[in-house]
Amino acid sequence: MGPAGPSKKPKVRPRGILAPGPRPRLRGLLARAPVHLLSLKVMRRTALLLALAAALCPAARGQTPAADPGAPADLSASGPISTDYVTGELVAKPDARLAGTDFLLTADEIRYNQRTQVAAASGRVVLDRLGDRLLADTVSINRGTGKFTARNIRIGRSPYFIAGESAEGDKNEVTVHNATVTYREPGAWQPTVRAKTLIWSPGHYLKLAGGNMGLGGFQPLPISHMGQDLGHDRPITDVTVGAGYRKNLGLWVDTAFNLPVTLGASVGPDLGVYTNRGVMIGPVAAYDVTSGDDTAVGYLKSGYIYDYGKRYTDILGAAVPPNRAYAEWVHNQQVTPDLSITGDINWSTDSEVIRDFHSKEFIPVQEPDNYLESVYTGPDFLASVFARFQPDSFYPVQQRLPEIRFDVLPTPLGGGILVRFNSGVAHLVEDPPLGGSHLASDRLDAFLGLSRPFTYRGIVDFTPVVGARYTEYWDTVGAAKPGGTGRALGELGFDADLKLSGIFDYENPLWHIDGLRHLMTPTLSYRYIPDADKSADWIPPIDRSTFTNYLPIMELGDMRAVDQLQAANVLRFGLNNTLQTRDKTYGSRDLLSLNLAEDFRFQRAPGQTDFSDAHADLTATVTRWLSLDLEDTVSTRRASQRALDTDVTLHEGDVWMARFGVGYLSDKYGTFYVPGLGYNPIVGVDTYHYELRGRVSELYELFTRGDYDARDHLIVDQYYGVDRKISNTWDLEIAVVFSSGPNNNQGHFGVEVGLNLLRF
Repeated sequence: MGPAGPSKKPKVRPRGILAPGPRPRLRGLLARAPVHLLSLKVMRRTALLLALAAALCPAARGQTPAADPGAPADLSASGPISTDYVTGELVAKPDARLAGTDFLLTADEIRYNQRTQVAAASGRVVLDRLGDRLLADTVSINRGTGKFTARNIRIGRSPYFIAGESAEGDKNEVTVHNATVTYREPGAWQPTVRAKTLIWSPGHYLKLAGGNMGLGGFQPLPISHMGQDLGHDRPITDVTVGAGYRKNLGLWVDTAFNLPVTLGASVGPDLGVYTNRGVMIGPVAAYDVTSGDDTAVGYLKSGYIYDYGKRYTDILGAAVPPNRAYAEWVHNQQVTPDLSITGDINWSTDSEVIRDFHSKEFIPVQEPDNYLESVYTGPDFLASVFARFQPDSFYPVQQRLPEIRFDVLPTPLGGGILVRFNSGVAHLVEDPPLGGSHLASDRLDAFLGLSRPFTYRGIVDFTPVVGARYTEYWDTVGAAKPGGTGRALGELGFDADLKLSGIFDYENPLWHIDGLRHLMTPTLSYRYIPDADKSADWIPPIDRSTFTNYLPIMELGDMRAVDQLQAANVLRFGLNNTLQTRDKTYGSRDLLSLNLAEDFRFQRAPGQTDFSDAHADLTATVTRWLSLDLEDTVSTRRASQRALDTDVTLHEGDVWMARFGVGYLSDKYGTFYVPGLGYNPIVGVDTYHYELRGRVSELYELFTRGDYDARDHLIVDQYYGVDRKISNTWDLEIAVVFSSGPNNNQGHFGVEVGLNLLRF
């Protein structure tokens, strides 16, 4: 390759009409100037026509044109964006669209002032803000601050929908005037509230000032103000309507509804009319309020009736009075993250008032409790004040007036040793309802326990335990010997277990089993507590043992029958089994759990045998449509059944459900001692219960349930009914009831109708 020659500069032709060129051509152009000037005019006019046609063609074809050079990039429309030279506003239409930092505004027309950043939208206006949508005829919004005003709006978040004549607000809060709040979709049976002023914070709260409440377009109930916490799934109000016929009540109607009075609180009446008994009325209330860290949830129910019907005797054999009433208050409060207050207070004039007028509430709770408790939770301790009292005298109550406790949770002490400490001081009182001895005492009780867990390769666990409990009694009343006493007890024992497992490659698509894992844990526990029953003659038996067919508590510090402790020298055998399979979603799924336990007593109280009854606890969920729960107690010495409680449930989603169960208790447990009442025989039970439900459509469900007493050979209660959903808001239940048995005072035939508001 030869040497490079001189580089050649590229030729560049300057732009413009007067660009340099060959002189003869320039002279010729100038010589023909008149002709060329005419041609230039024609060409210029042609170019303008072509440009206008090019601008109109995209609009004619429905394409989005280029934005006006002066318009913001987030303002657009399917037509050209023009300028109103009178107001200086940009006009976007049709299908106008304006996007802000946290909103999207669409309408038929949007007029936007770039100086004030205010956009005025009209015609099919939709304002989307942080997941909430507002529909209106007109909206004016400041693109910078997000504040807006609107006319004829529709706004809300399921299940509440709001309509109003006008509104103003920002992204945090909206004020609506002449508003209507509808629960779920609008309809004739939907709960609605009309209010002069409504304040709505999306996802947080809903407040009303003045208005009326009702159904659909009928709002007869006035309200002053109300509030709903939208941050939680809490109802604004509650409505229940019950009606029917029972022989002892006659035709009856019972309705209760709460009207909101402030944010999170509502009150109202409970009115029941019974043709055979009279009119029962009383206030009801509910609250669910939050103020900072303080959260309080609770309700109040009450009623009074002058009962002119046929009244029976109460559980004490006394005649039921004509003036009858009841009240119940339940309260749960979290004052601070560490301090809580709970309470349940029940009062009634006689033991039968709930059973006669609210039998559904009587069945699950036949002896209501009465207590107040406050607990402070520390990093490793609990400090509490507990009071249990007796507002009426129908049931035996071990009153604590009050009990103050301090409990230290198991805490490392060093060297692997764990320490726990419980202490309490209480004033105890009991007045037996059928007379008998009045019992009372002041008691100081404390327990100190030490344990040291040992583990071998995660397979064997062995934990020796040692503990001591001291109890002091003074100002005693009702003990066999007066003067009080002090009692010191010791505990020695251990807890041990062995962890075994096995994996089996078994599959069953029908039962959704993908492999099996068997976890088996044999357990062994021993406790030696000598002379626990000493000084019993000086102790009023207030906190005493109660009848149960379960194995007793072994740990000295956990025994609650402090006033009636028994010496113990017992070894407990246990075998815990869990059968698992792989879960399609995550981890494993328990198919079966079977736990067995039995005690061997080295030291026996009068009437006890060396081996206790064997106890079995079984839970099976082999498939998603079948579940089984079983608690069984068997006397291995006599090879006899002592107690059995089972529940088998089959279901297909929410389409149908069948539940069957057995409740059995043997008469062979003998007698049980109750202070003031003496020795009472343990009455056996042999009952069967069933429940069937089937959905026949999206709105209707059929059901039946009942209880069969095998000893009296009769079905005690039978229910046959239909459940109907109304507007996805109300639940209507109609049932025919048949009752029988020696304790039946409700009548052998009845009809019950219940209407419940699912949520509002």
